[in-house]
Amino acid sequence: MKSYDETVNCMMLFLNERKVCSSSVLSHKKCYAEFLLFMQEWKLQWNPQAISEWIAMVRNEKDRQLGSIWNQYMYQLYEMYNTGTVADRHLYLNRSTYERLNCQMRTELDEYLSSCKNRYSARSWELARNYLAGMLIYFEDCGKRSVSKITYGDIIDYYHSDFCNSEKNRAVYLGHARRFFEFMYHKQKCPAGFYLYLHDKNAPYVGMLDSFSSPSSEQIITYRIESLEFPTEDILTAIDCFIDTLEAHYYANTALKTAKHALHILYLFLEIHQLGYHPHIVSVWFSEIQHLLLKDWKSWRRMLMLFDQYTQFGGIIPEEKFTYKKSCLDLLPEWCVSQIGGYLAMIGKEFHAQGTIRSYRYPCIRLCNYLIDRGLDCFSGLTPELLQSFCLQDKHRTFRGKSGSFVVIRQFVIFLEEQRKVTNKHLHLCIDAGCASGEKLIDILSHDQCRRIDEYRKVHDDPISLRRIAVVMTGIKMGFRASDVINLKFQDINWSEKSITIIQEKTKVSLTLPMPVEVGNAIYNYLKHGRPSVDSKYVFIRHKAPYGKLTNKTCTIALWSILPERSATTGGFHVTRRTFATNVLRNGYGAGRVMDTLGHRDPTSVMKYLSMDEDRMRMCPLSLADLNLCREEV
Repeated sequence: MKSYDETVNCMMLFLNERKVCSSSVLSHKKCYAEFLLFMQEWKLQWNPQAISEWIAMVRNEKDRQLGSIWNQYMYQLYEMYNTGTVADRHLYLNRSTYERLNCQMRTELDEYLSSCKNRYSARSWELARNYLAGMLIYFEDCGKRSVSKITYGDIIDYYHSDFCNSEKNRAVYLGHARRFFEFMYHKQKCPAGFYLYLHDKNAPYVGMLDSFSSPSSEQIITYRIESLEFPTEDILTAIDCFIDTLEAHYYANTALKTAKHALHILYLFLEIHQLGYHPHIVSVWFSEIQHLLLKDWKSWRRMLMLFDQYTQFGGIIPEEKFTYKKSCLDLLPEWCVSQIGGYLAMIGKEFHAQGTIRSYRYPCIRLCNYLIDRGLDCFSGLTPELLQSFCLQDKHRTFRGKSGSFVVIRQFVIFLEEQRKVTNKHLHLCIDAGCASGEKLIDILSHDQCRRIDEYRKVHDDPISLRRIAVVMTGIKMGFRASDVINLKFQDINWSEKSITIIQEKTKVSLTLPMPVEVGNAIYNYLKHGRPSVDSKYVFIRHKAPYGKLTNKTCTIALWSILPERSATTGGFHVTRRTFATNVLRNGYGAGRVMDTLGHRDPTSVMKYLSMDEDRMRMCPLSLADLNLCREEV
């Protein structure tokens, strides 16, 4: 403790030599005496850690302002111990913080203060000058003589330093610091990241590369050179344009704020670590900070995916569904992936729907996994015995399900034969495919259900209900499939001719039908009173941003909302099409008329509806007497 006592004596002499007022000298002496008692009580050595612990205790148990003053006194004492003197800028009682700034820093601070003098009262302006001068003194102590010399390391250290004595004051200090550095950014004297980082909603989420796991750090470093093709200077501009694009798609303010927040933090990470934009770097970074985001991580993830889409195509596809996990196909080896991909591409050229193509993928994946489990590493080892054993272990419960899977496998094997990936050119013949045709009971809406739909139309007038009514009425009165309803465009409706012309999504065949009055009124009411006022070619759209095209499931949900009991059945919106066809038959029209209105080419597809025409079915039975048969009485 001798060195401590000697240093205190030197400090007292120094204060007297500098003619510091007696009250300040007494305050210093009391501070040093209190700290001495603290060290003796806890048996501590004099060092910065002991000082920090004591100051924290003073702030908690006595007064935060007193703790800040004594903190200055203790570090003056420690400077006296290390250097034998105290620098003028650290003698807070000699000159104001502003006066202790070097000429360059003071000039830059004056430039900022003159630009904002009209926004502050005289007192607020004086406080702003003191807050900012204190911050700049901190950077001077780090050896920086001007704003242009400050680095990200200095900004990060300042943010984590104990530069104020309360959380409330901390927010005020950071607010002034952000505005100062934003001004300097526009003067091209510092990066934008300085003012973005100095915010409690940004800094904690940035993440530092040296705190990431080793595999993550290595992956990021691997893509560093490639990422520099999209430098951070361009990212801020891209972010602003991306936000404008989201606004053009009518995204809500909450989504816009989330996008801006997430992308600014991404920018900070890339800028601090001298990286450019690369999707793989973004993916690794997000996986490392995801746990910090709590429940917001999903909204962040979607905005990052949309931004990546924007960087690639210059726009966004709002209705696109992003895949975040690796699919079963991605987990297969290349010799499987390449052939399945080629087969699906061939199927796609035959104008199959995307859903159909996806369903074709899974039997092929199951076959490949079976072959891998049997030790194969290419298709050349595929034999009839292996194919038959694969078919025998198929787990589909129904014969129709097994048959559908085998049809796809058979086609896939034929594709492999054509690509010369298998040695046996007749391998596909060992797979049974197809099943006997079956009859299904036709499910249609009852008269009571149709009546309830009409009552729903009369009493509901909110936007979603108007959309439901128009969708369901189009299905019941015109027989449109769900895919045709959601793809209905303004140009398809001829209001003067009272007709609708579409290209059917399933068959790609043109179809023109008269538009019933009920359908026309339902669509008109929806367009006038329910549909959001946005620029979209589709009649039926989402009612929340992004205002894109609906999905087929929306039509089914619309029907279930009106008739809740339908949700317990296996049928969906297609029941409206079957109801329409049955009603056409019941009204006395023949099978040819039903074919025309449904857009069918095969007359056998209409036969299933004939069983629902009860009145004419009753005309079909033959009399037993005409056959010379008689009933026997029991």
